[in-house]
Amino acid sequence: MFLPPSPYIPAGYIRNQVAGVDGFEFGAQGFDLEIGDLEVRKSKVFDRMLRVGPGGSLNVRPLVLGDRVIAGCYNHILYCLSARSGGLAWKFAASGPVGSSSPATDGRKVFFGSWDQNAYALDAGTGELCWKFATGGGIVKAGCLGRDSFCIGSKDGHVYCLDRESGGLVWKFRTFGIVNCAVMAADGKVFFGSYDRNFYCLSEDDGRLLWKFPTQGEISSLNGALAHGGMVYFASMDNNLYAVNAGSGRLAWKLRVSDYGSSVFPVLAGGFICHAARDGSIIGISLDGRIIWRFGSAAAEAMGAPLADGGCIFTGSGDQNLYCLDAAGRPVWKFPTKGQVWGQPAIWGDSVIFGSWDCNLYSVDKDTGAQRWKYWTGGSPCHVPPPYESFRVQVRIPKERLEEKKKLYDTSFAGEAEDADGLYKSRITYQVSTHYREKGKYQDSADDGL
Repeated sequence: MFLPPSPYIPAGYIRNQVAGVDGFEFGAQGFDLEIGDLEVRKSKVFDRMLRVGPGGSLNVRPLVLGDRVIAGCYNHILYCLSARSGGLAWKFAASGPVGSSSPATDGRKVFFGSWDQNAYALDAGTGELCWKFATGGGIVKAGCLGRDSFCIGSKDGHVYCLDRESGGLVWKFRTFGIVNCAVMAADGKVFFGSYDRNFYCLSEDDGRLLWKFPTQGEISSLNGALAHGGMVYFASMDNNLYAVNAGSGRLAWKLRVSDYGSSVFPVLAGGFICHAARDGSIIGISLDGRIIWRFGSAAAEAMGAPLADGGCIFTGSGDQNLYCLDAAGRPVWKFPTKGQVWGQPAIWGDSVIFGSWDCNLYSVDKDTGAQRWKYWTGGSPCHVPPPYESFRVQVRIPKERLEEKKKLYDTSFAGEAEDADGLYKSRITYQVSTHYREKGKYQDSADDGL
């Protein structure tokens, strides 16, 4: 699939990463690179957020409980703050990063998971441990509450259903890949995706498989799937957004939304759905799968998980801003931070509360974006691998242009084959550098046992 000539394609990424071909450089010696000559292909498993280094960054949706707000951090700590002032009420230290496992509550307990392989339940008032349950792998993303249960996924490939009161195992379900996806429960069903490329629907009562839907890429999301009107909406790293019948698992429609996969699920925004793409855009989409509008940030980065409230859409971005958009996708205000904003925001009264990669939890006015308070977790921001390391940009040169280049540069193109479209593919593949495992730079799951 060729990259469309769109302002939402991260052109800076392409310019920086496409460096040269067989002895001559793009732009330096008259070689005019056109956007139509490029295609993007996925080259490796999307494990970017599994290799985040230590630090104080926040990447969760804060939990609002009464006049308090609760949020976890990569520094292993779950914080409970005053939603009014940002003052600390209590904090709880796990044995590993809380990371992107947004907490849930039944009003009495707070439930979350950690990279230390445990699911936790704390007293909501005091932060004291009620119970913990050990899984066989790190817990990266959020769980959800069922009728009497707490369900959460693990890197060991299972989803666990735990009794809310005791923490005892009710059932577990095995997939054939890690579960790096927030779990969602609705109408007696549990929905989630796996790195085995399937999206699952289970019975909440006994964990029985009701249906599964295959995609062509890993399924990873900070927020749970959207269930609405008998449909369930989710996305995949195969670049598509899917609408599937929640009862039967049959496809209603799918829509290509990005060239760099999707790592969040859409949200409902009145009479349409809103989806954040990894190409730096956020998209308004009708319930029957038509694009209504598109808003793009300046960054060649992913947009954060959006939140719709009161006719506005709040979403963060890799460009370090939190945006407020109206229902037509027009910007109302933006609030700058000093780090990426990917976690889903939360609403408390007339405030928007959200975390940033700059190690701060912020509260801003919902109407104006003016800051009310911020809480610093301490330490320094976490390291995270570059956004497009799982993808490669490949050059495809039309046959007639290739002949021109051969005459111009007297360069041998031996060994190249013509494809079905009458285009030649360069034997040089352009890929983001994979030298990200330098000692001490990143915390790698293969090294830390998570």
